[in-house]
Amino acid sequence: MRRETGKPIVWLRGEVKTPPFSEEARIEAGYLLRLLQRGESLSLPHSRPMPAIGPRCHELRINDPAGTFRIMYRADSDAVIILDAFIKKTRQTPTSVIEACTRRLQRLRPPDRRIGDGAMKKSKRAKLEAAGWAVGSVQEFLGLSDAEAALIEMKLSLSRSLRDRRQRRGISQVELAKRLRSSQSRVAKMEAGDPSVSMDLLVSSLLVLGASAADLARVIRNGEGSKSRHAAA
Repeated sequence: MRRETGKPIVWLRGEVKTPPFSEEARIEAGYLLRLLQRGESLSLPHSRPMPAIGPRCHELRINDPAGTFRIMYRADSDAVIILDAFIKKTRQTPTSVIEACTRRLQRLRPPDRRIGDGAMKKSKRAKLEAAGWAVGSVQEFLGLSDAEAALIEMKLSLSRSLRDRRQRRGISQVELAKRLRSSQSRVAKMEAGDPSVSMDLLVSSLLVLGASAADLARVIRNGEGSKSRHAAA
């Protein structure tokens, strides 16, 4: 099992269960949750606020051949709290789901309103686990295989490397879009790690920016493109 960086994923054992995702949907859900772990904020079409549940509560939207799934979560400074996961069959979020999420929140301490990616204290983790909460990783929650988890990490690394390399070279998103014969909005999606962006597009964009095969291998191996001392300026 791969070690993940960032905030832990927290869910209530026995109540919050992983939906029966297809492989594609499972990887998309894993990718979005990994972004949340790193302290990034998501917006539509992937995530929207759920004030009916509480402050800092949102829902992830995951499309799957079996239907449209939702993952209800709260983003804390030291954790991503999974409140529920279900397949949505009606236009409105079922009242039963909102009530269940609210009830689970009541079992937690008041939310930490700071924004960040601080590590969870060992004492807090022990209290959560003693109260029936699981504190783990995206891979554990979604049941990702090692290969699926590795694929997600590769894509995260490539998107971060693309942004860092473009900025080091002093090229705007608009200019890069011209070189790629694409649009600025598409480049923004690539750098934000949008699930709709393919690995092929990330790799080809890095090659356009002068990355070598050795650079790409280093990015994938090291996990963070910005940490590579050998990237071209």
